[in-house]
Amino acid sequence: MGMNTWRHRTVWLCISGMAGTLGATAAVAAPQGPVRGFIVQLRDAPLHRLPGAGALSAQAQAQRSRALALDQQRWQQVTQGVGLNRAPGWRLQAVGASAQRLTWSHALTPQEQRIWGARLAARAEVAWVVPDTVEPSLQQVTPDDPLFAGTSGQWWLQPVGGSDSLPLESRLRGVPGLQTAWSRGTGDAAPVLAVLDTGITAHPDLAAGRLLPGFDMVADWDSGTGRGYANDGDGRDADPSDPGDWVSTSDQAVDAGRYGDCAVQPSSWHGTTVTGIIAATAGNAQGVAGANWGVRILPVRVAGKCGASVSDIVDGMRWAAGLAVCQTWSNSQNPGGSCTQWAPTNPTPARVVNISFGGAASCNAAYQSAIDELWAKGVLVVAAGGNDHGDPSRPANCNHVLGVAALNRDGFKANYSNFGAALGLATVGGDDTGGRWGSLLADGGLLTLGNDGDTAAGQGVYNRHAGTSFAAPVVSAVAAQMLSLAPALGPADLVRGLQASARPHVRSSLMAACSSDNPGRCLCTTSTCGAGILDADEALRWAQLSAAGQTYQAPSWPQVMIDNSELRAAVALGPDREAAAGSTGGSSTGSDSGGGGGGGFGAAELAGLVLLAAGLGIRGRRRTPASAARRSPRSAGSAARR
Repeated sequence: MGMNTWRHRTVWLCISGMAGTLGATAAVAAPQGPVRGFIVQLRDAPLHRLPGAGALSAQAQAQRSRALALDQQRWQQVTQGVGLNRAPGWRLQAVGASAQRLTWSHALTPQEQRIWGARLAARAEVAWVVPDTVEPSLQQVTPDDPLFAGTSGQWWLQPVGGSDSLPLESRLRGVPGLQTAWSRGTGDAAPVLAVLDTGITAHPDLAAGRLLPGFDMVADWDSGTGRGYANDGDGRDADPSDPGDWVSTSDQAVDAGRYGDCAVQPSSWHGTTVTGIIAATAGNAQGVAGANWGVRILPVRVAGKCGASVSDIVDGMRWAAGLAVCQTWSNSQNPGGSCTQWAPTNPTPARVVNISFGGAASCNAAYQSAIDELWAKGVLVVAAGGNDHGDPSRPANCNHVLGVAALNRDGFKANYSNFGAALGLATVGGDDTGGRWGSLLADGGLLTLGNDGDTAAGQGVYNRHAGTSFAAPVVSAVAAQMLSLAPALGPADLVRGLQASARPHVRSSLMAACSSDNPGRCLCTTSTCGAGILDADEALRWAQLSAAGQTYQAPSWPQVMIDNSELRAAVALGPDREAAAGSTGGSSTGSDSGGGGGGGFGAAELAGLVLLAAGLGIRGRRRTPASAARRSPRSAGSAARR
């Protein structure tokens, strides 16, 4: 893409205004975008698949048979009690550890969503029910990669530094200082980092040897019509390649029920970009470098056209961790026989899972139950905080998730980034030209890998991007580096080390703190953007000391004050972003709409998982700003800023 081409915010933090967990008396909020079913968990439901099931004793097999028969009986009671026995076209599909996806052959109308959701939630047998919505998708070693060096290159990998007396492009007070950290370790192949995204494309600056055999978890494909979010000719399979996620006006014309609420857009190649942030090949005298030079990448495709379904994200997380997941379902209403083929167990379970999709809603039980399983298995989930300059998106707002806010290169919050107490850490994500101050303070975005194909994959290129989609993988890459130095660290240890070693948030007498009245560019605090600013070198020092059984003592950090001519000129224009309508003040701006926050790099919104990103391309074509694009349905992972 041309050096001045803005690849607009493909916000991959899938944001959807979906309801959270529905209890027996909970009202079902109307979700945004197409809903084809619900994820339903019965109380005391048996596991779909037992570990070592083939070696069960005769007594244990008899007990399991009785449990499955009872579960089938209870499902019959539920389906009859809510009236499904009189409704055509529904079936059950095993999802998660013991839940079922209740799905229809057509997109449910808003009235059907309310009726079925309320009826299911009211049943005593049901522990929880959540809509299965589509979530949008919301660089001191010096490598010889030619695009690395200089303030116009991969500034986000370079050492922390700069002062108000230096030019804007030389102020790097918000970067993690990865180039400094590389003197302690550049990462190795021991840890596995799963990227749950749109899949992967070939790129000359991405070593195929570091890509593990992944999986395609996108299930929606209608072989009869040849249409579906999967866009690759089938449902779940062992090929995590990204076939493209473009949505055309012809898609909407022939299948309005599936694509009508999606944004018309070219393919985003979001998964390739997120992977490039982490693992672009360094030291090959070509292109760019990645944050971690050795970690193995496990590509798990969870998003296709319009974004990613919650059920696909949940099963993608579980598969990445080595847990059992169904690959193919029968067209059955029998919960015990809905899975006809189990996905091969992942032989290389991930220690870190990166999710750059999310939705503007509270964490629901489907997400939380899967995340808790991963946490118990020693897996850290890192998630983008969202791009709506409001409350953190899900799953970043779930327990046992390290949610990440995005910063400008100079350390204050990027104009689009969400903020709130649920987030655990902040780092640079690129700050585009959105907001009133954009023309004065934008930082050009993070330079990394891309692809120039509008629909199918084209040539590998280099683009600039902005969004919490890209801040999250920076943190994930550092977490994997910590595991290289201290393999025994668990997820709680990683979070503790990353937060204990973080630098304090920057201060200013000119800029106000982040709040619902001041949601644009603003000063982060520990209650809005996490413990502090990611410091890669200190995080690796923490890991080294932990491995040696020694106690970490944080440096005596100097207070960083921001006061320069550009900021003074920006403040004179008024707030970067106006308070949300109906705002009453507070530490965070609430938002029930999915989408990307911020304006300016180029736009493509995916319904469902929002790719938290926006991009400025070195090669490419201009894209419509997300604010002008048709809104896509999103959930805890709908596509938005990229």
